Amino acid sequence: MSDAVERIRKFVKRWYTRYLLATELYMVEPWERVVIHVLFVLVFTLFWYFNYSIILNGVLQMRDIKRHAELQ
Repeated sequence: MSDAVERIRKFVKRWYTRYLLATELYMVEPWERVVIHVLFVLVFTLFWYFNYSIILNGVLQMRDIKRHAELQ
């Protein structure tokens, strides 16, 4: 392997270890870790969808109302 690939691999491994330590997932069984990761992905996906659909739509409507008020 090239040196750059090896450095990237070490970097990702180090950050994954830090993630496991910060979330204390290093103490659980592998199947429990998978369940927690799935829940994390689900929660972050729901946050993204909420921000994309509700917040973005609200901001676009407020911008349109402001522009409409300026035209009159």
